[in-house]
Amino acid sequence: MRNNQLPKNDRTIETRDVAEYCAKMCSELSDMARSHRLDLLGYMLLMAQKEAEAQSGGSSNPDEVDDLNADMTKTD
Repeated sequence: MRNNQLPKNDRTIETRDVAEYCAKMCSELSDMARSHRLDLLGYMLLMAQKEAEAQSGGSSNPDEVDDLNADMTKTD
C-alpha cells in the first residue's frame, strides 16, 4: 500500500489517517442506518468500513463478516 502524503495547511495527512477516519465515519453511519431499518445501506456502509480498516492496516477479521451476515438475517 502506498502511503501518500496529502498536504493540508502546514500539516501532512497520511493516506492511512484518511482510511482510519473513513472507517470511523462508516461505522457510525452504518449504526445509524441499521437503527432506522435501512439494513442494506447499513450493510454496505459496514463493508466500506471493513475495506477502510484493511487499507489503514487496522484489524479487519474475515470471520467478523460471517458474524455480520448472520446478524443481517435476524429478525427483531
